[in-house]
Amino acid sequence: MEKMEFIQNEIWLTTVSAAFQRANVYKPNIADKEKDFLKNKIRGLLDMSILHDYNNQVSDEQHIQNIYSIKELSECFSNILNNESLSFGVCQKILNLYLKFQWCLGLIKSTPPHFPVDRRIQEYLNISNIVSWTTKMGEKEYMNIIGIARNKLKEYDKENIAELELTLFERRSNS
Repeated sequence: MEKMEFIQNEIWLTTVSAAFQRANVYKPNIADKEKDFLKNKIRGLLDMSILHDYNNQVSDEQHIQNIYSIKELSECFSNILNNESLSFGVCQKILNLYLKFQWCLGLIKSTPPHFPVDRRIQEYLNISNIVSWTTKMGEKEYMNIIGIARNKLKEYDKENIAELELTLFERRSNS
């Protein structure tokens, strides 16, 4: 149990670091205690409410709603967040990266419907007009990128875009 708790804590730290690192989410001079409270609330939402959905196939609509659930929770922390909530792009990155780790460890039964959308995956997909996931990405831009990835499944002989993203990420990491 201690080993799994350690791994899950590391996954969470990695997830939050990746989602927040370039997004400038906090107002100036916010205490670490307040930041930690927000992060713990988001993790609680994921672990207690959202994650179990992914033991079955989740539709695009349900997945988008789960992204919005994170965004709505963040609105309760408007006093510490720039723009009074986390952006859609940051919320999708949190959910998708967390799901990716859980899926790779075999802790959720269903393949995630999407993948973490950031600059890197847009470059791997050869998208010419890269959307800033930290500031400019809304649901429409996000789903456009998901659609582009789905259109490349046959090219890479993959059944789903979660596996495609792993392949693209692996290829670039080894080059």
